Amino acid sequence: MSMSKKTQEELDRWSKEVKRGAVTLAILALLSKRRAYGYEAVKLLDEKMSFLALEQGTVYPLLRRLEKRELLKSEWDYEDPTKPKKYYEVSEEGLKALGAMTQTWSILSREMRDVVMEVE
Repeated sequence: MSMSKKTQEELDRWSKEVKRGAVTLAILALLSKRRAYGYEAVKLLDEKMSFLALEQGTVYPLLRRLEKRELLKSEWDYEDPTKPKKYYEVSEEGLKALGAMTQTWSILSREMRDVVMEVE
């Protein structure tokens, strides 16, 4: 089934909005299980989620924003002095936010599934 240009534009707009919220939840969830540096986080999420199709240009600003909001904390690793890596992990405040976001996501996805199933 081919889409009209208008339908494709609406899908693209909607997908972008959904991804914006989902990527924050995904990053917090990933970093709550293990610390990782930016590129590593992108690769780990790419392995698990094709829908988000993350790019480094999206992830690094998000990591900095989450760190500024004190949801993440970071530490530099200079093991290889030519390539220092900034590792991120979820802070206590980030764990609280993750819990609330996970609960909200669960409710939203269940309710959306119910609505969408009624339409079909």
